[in-house]
Amino acid sequence: MRHFLLHALALLMVVGIAACAGDLERSDAHYSLYPEDAERTVLRVPKPVTLTPSTGYSETIRPGSRWERTGAIPQGDVYRPVGTVFSVEGANRHEAYLVISADRIVGFFLPGEEAFAPLPQPVPLPGRGGA
Repeated sequence: MRHFLLHALALLMVVGIAACAGDLERSDAHYSLYPEDAERTVLRVPKPVTLTPSTGYSETIRPGSRWERTGAIPQGDVYRPVGTVFSVEGANRHEAYLVISADRIVGFFLPGEEAFAPLPQPVPLPGRGGA
C-alpha cells in the first residue's frame, strides 16, 4: 500500500508541475514566403528587447542580433533570426520568428506549427516607433 501511495504522490507532483507551465496562446497563420528575387530586409536590434508572451516567461532579443524578413502573415511581416535560433517558452519551447507591424513587435510566428502567438502588448522596435 505504501508503494502505491508513493507512486500516486509522484504522479500528482508531475501533473502539478506540468500544469504550472501554460502553453502559448496561438492561432493558425497563413504564411506567405517572399519570392527569392524580393529585396531581403535585414534589421539589426541595437539594444536588448524583452518580450513577454502570454505564458509570462520573458525572452530577450540580444543586442546586435540580426533578423531577416522572410515572409508575411496577416498580422505582419515575419523576421527570422540570422545565424541563430530564437525560441519562446510555454509548456514546451517553440522556435519563434518575430512578427512586426508598424514598427512594433506584435508577436511570434511559430514555424514548426505554422501558428501566430500574439504578445499581450506590442513592443516598439528600438530606434523606431518611439523606442
